[in-house]
Amino acid sequence: MLTILHFHCQISQVQHIFTLYDESIEIKGPQFLMELDINYKMKIRWEISEKRILSLQIKDLLIQANQDDLIQLKQHLDGRVIYLGIQNIYETMELISAKENSKVCQLEDRFTKVCVCCKALRKDAYEIEQLHQSIMILYKLQQYSYFPRIYEIYESKTHLYIVQELMYQHISVDLMHEEIQIIIYELLKIVKILIENKIYYSKIKLSKLMLDKKGNLRLIGFCPAQQTNEIDIENYLDKIGNIMMNLYGVNDSFNSLPKIADNGNEFIVGLMNPNRDYRFSYEDAMQHEYIKNIFSEPNLIQHKSPNPKLITDVTESLTFYSKKGSCFQKQY
Repeated sequence: MLTILHFHCQISQVQHIFTLYDESIEIKGPQFLMELDINYKMKIRWEISEKRILSLQIKDLLIQANQDDLIQLKQHLDGRVIYLGIQNIYETMELISAKENSKVCQLEDRFTKVCVCCKALRKDAYEIEQLHQSIMILYKLQQYSYFPRIYEIYESKTHLYIVQELMYQHISVDLMHEEIQIIIYELLKIVKILIENKIYYSKIKLSKLMLDKKGNLRLIGFCPAQQTNEIDIENYLDKIGNIMMNLYGVNDSFNSLPKIADNGNEFIVGLMNPNRDYRFSYEDAMQHEYIKNIFSEPNLIQHKSPNPKLITDVTESLTFYSKKGSCFQKQY
């Protein structure tokens, strides 16, 4: 076991030692020892006063400790456990979107004033174990830059709250040919990551592609993600072909596509050919002229700065949605 954090704490005015390992927590006192695995069965409530973390509660234990130690603990646990009392930590700034079983809000951290995104999911509308599995999959992908950063997971009686990196822009459909090429190339790299990690991610479509504040591509919408040994690579390539058609302004059939430079029409047919015997493999797609020409002389500037065109900042488009509202429920 790797020791991450080690500090003194007080439980019922008796000194204990709190140790955070890579996959577990140990709380040790004069006549007491508790060992807990770090997973989504662990529920923690942070006790807050005047923007300070005073203590945490695990099961029936109220644990008091130094403010800096508690902040470090919270940072290290990040999205691997369930927290309670989200309103103690975050304030709702904007309701970005609302559906029957979910809401997306922009929150502000009461301590750091950093803005984050929160997806609130009704627990009775989802299989909770599947949600936990999906979050674990996305947590596994945190080492890659193409997926939103998960900060924390909260729970109330009725909702599960996923607090994650705030995205700023959707991908525009008003793009130049070279910009579309770069997006498709980035998507192929995303697919390679998913294949290598044996992850099926069913929501690869244009509406699930967003940009962070620096213009880096992110794939969002992780709830249906599944870990599986049987990855349908052709299905992934077909989804990329659909996105490519959307970006070139066609929503029905690749037979109605305009003439695309760099043999782009042949590339789309290779990704989506109804005759599966003639579809591209992943290697075929990466070696095709449409991708290889990204790195040719006319595209050198794009290659050095591979950020696609940005559309209006999301805060300017919020008028499309409801005015300020909360994604938190009163019961927590």
